[in-house]
Amino acid sequence: MDYTIAPIDQEELVRIRRQLHMYPELKWELPMTSALVREELTKAGIPFEADKYGPNTVVATINPEITRFTIGIRADMDALPILENNHDKPYRSRHDGIMHACGHDAHTTMLIGAAKALHAIRDQLTCRVRLLFQPCEEGRPSGARTMCEHGVMQDIDCIIMCHVNCVDGVHVISSNPSVTNCSSVAFKVELGGRSVHVATPHVGVDALAAGVKVYNGIQLLVSREVDPFDACVMSVTTMQAGSTVSANADKCVLEGSIRCLKDKTMNWARERLTKLVRLVAEECGVTWDVSWSGDPLPSCHNDPALYEAFTASARKVVGRERVILLPTSPGAEDFAYYEKEKPGLLFGLGMRNESKNACHPAHTKDWDIDEDALETGVKVFVQFVLDNMGGIDGMVIPEKE
Repeated sequence: MDYTIAPIDQEELVRIRRQLHMYPELKWELPMTSALVREELTKAGIPFEADKYGPNTVVATINPEITRFTIGIRADMDALPILENNHDKPYRSRHDGIMHACGHDAHTTMLIGAAKALHAIRDQLTCRVRLLFQPCEEGRPSGARTMCEHGVMQDIDCIIMCHVNCVDGVHVISSNPSVTNCSSVAFKVELGGRSVHVATPHVGVDALAAGVKVYNGIQLLVSREVDPFDACVMSVTTMQAGSTVSANADKCVLEGSIRCLKDKTMNWARERLTKLVRLVAEECGVTWDVSWSGDPLPSCHNDPALYEAFTASARKVVGRERVILLPTSPGAEDFAYYEKEKPGLLFGLGMRNESKNACHPAHTKDWDIDEDALETGVKVFVQFVLDNMGGIDGMVIPEKE
């Protein structure tokens, strides 16, 4: 069957993306961002629910009356606490110290575009589509986890998302049939000693010395106790101790994060770090405490059947040569919470173009994208829905309650 896809307005996508980029917001505090999403959906006549699944959440629905099969598409909306450097760009952030440095403005824009395109051909669709505009991917509590706790996945059978990058060339699509992102958790180690004059170290308890032992012990844990075919990154990123040259440190604080390919490795790493700190504290005579940022963010796992279906659709849009395998990233992604409930798939969209200075790493002050790829992202979403609105062979969907 031939389908008439509504024209996708690239100029409109650029306008929306630049508006979002100029006024970035953090975590859950997204009043302007949420308002823009709601305004665009309202103008297009697309029904949506606002704030039902958490503050500033927006969930739009195409064909709400169809319940036999539902495809979900998710975009994150929050920015990062980074001061943007792109002074030559007219759409540079107007909110000093806040920047869309990870592409969430592009994600939100493409989902708005997909919503409009799918709504325009809704009479041709035999499935329902739910479009999830999510706050707080970059912070805690996780926006994805909160939306799931509020039941957003109950009537969704599978879910996909796009994450843009400036590693792959513009229009290149990447995905894989297994793990896409590692699990993640941050830690804080606090060691307490007893300060004395530097000339009499033997009558005090040096917390800094204990901190160094912990730091060096972590390096041995990863290099000597982790399977070389597994992946575990345990990094101390800050270490604070002492305030003078005339006395030893009575307190040492180490902070960092753990990234693991497997959830069971994450469980081992947390237990092993705690044991290491306890043993060092007992040896050095310091007090100790280990605290965590919360429960570890789970690892992301693409559903194999969903991957095969998605790859076929992506090739129709960009060609076989532009669909490549996505390497597993040590970076975390809270999309994992949706995948714990239903089959899910994360794919990458390349936006690298050195001639447009779109070639800098994410989470840096020089980040920017080639906006020509926005239309490509919308087309991939639409093609996937058209190709799979009758269901996906081989995908196992948990029974609905």
